[in-house]
Amino acid sequence: MRASAVVRQATAPGSREAYDKALLYATDLVRRADHESIYASYFYPSSVRPAYLALRALNVELAGLPDQVSNQLVGRMRFQWWKDAIKGLYEGRPPPHPLLNLLSQLPQRPFLSSYHFTRLISTREANFMNPTFHSLQDLADYSAGTQASLLYLLLQATAAGSAPPASQGFSTGAGLRHATPFQHTGAEHEHDAGAGQSGQAAKEADDLTLDHAASHLAVAITIATLLRSIPHHAAKRTNVIPLEVAARHNLREEALFRSGPEAEGLQDAVAQLAGIAEAELRTARECFEGTKGVPARAVPVFLSATPARSYLARLASPKIDYNPFDASLHKRYWKLPFQVWGDARNKRF
Repeated sequence: MRASAVVRQATAPGSREAYDKALLYATDLVRRADHESIYASYFYPSSVRPAYLALRALNVELAGLPDQVSNQLVGRMRFQWWKDAIKGLYEGRPPPHPLLNLLSQLPQRPFLSSYHFTRLISTREANFMNPTFHSLQDLADYSAGTQASLLYLLLQATAAGSAPPASQGFSTGAGLRHATPFQHTGAEHEHDAGAGQSGQAAKEADDLTLDHAASHLAVAITIATLLRSIPHHAAKRTNVIPLEVAARHNLREEALFRSGPEAEGLQDAVAQLAGIAEAELRTARECFEGTKGVPARAVPVFLSATPARSYLARLASPKIDYNPFDASLHKRYWKLPFQVWGDARNKRF
């Protein structure tokens, strides 16, 4: 069957066949454009797996949109279409699109807050309009709006069924679990550090702990994704390394665009960013000190860390030495499926 025929059938609302076609569309999209994420899907309960694939596929659609348009005006129109589409989804009138058809029929739909969807789209749009990160704070803000929003939606999907939704039908977020982004005040890590020293029995990690860990994990994933994309963006004369970091290591944009891996300061800048990502991973793990670890229902969500951790380890190896242009980094890594399996089995990230 031709791809266009599959899409037409997947956009027809209401039927089981349309649902199956929409799920097939989402699965194929993730497998083609975000193949590393497909491995974690096997560790989600069968009832939650379609939600995972739908959310991952939506992220792929939004991330790939800048490469599909010829100018900013068309891009803004496309992003606006997605904003209107999500609004229509929450008003019970989703426009014809395989992913919206799938999202509208998910049993987890009352548990997913529209805020995270809107934030994801708006942050992607803002980055499309101005892809330059001036500082590390800009990068952290971008992470909060993209990867963190996606992780919160996945946590909401896995929480479905453990508590009744705040209201019937769709909810915009009030009263839902994981609906509010974690707010960093600077004192939360002091509490985390002493949690395991109180002598009290370990307790189950609560939603706040999961949100806190997810916020740090999102930064690590964002940095790993940006480092991996340096060759792709440099070929289009776009620099994704924060200017603050580039200046510290005397990395000039024109040298990056012209010389690629030979650009002065590139490896030092990449090493700094990779070090920050590793530190964020450690902080995310420390959030679970004093608890029984990652709850079983959230283990698949935190498997999102495995591809990023694997990439960072290879990037830091003596052979590659923080050269993001190394060809081996852009090939499928045969060990990754086994690493995902090991992390799922041992409930680690």
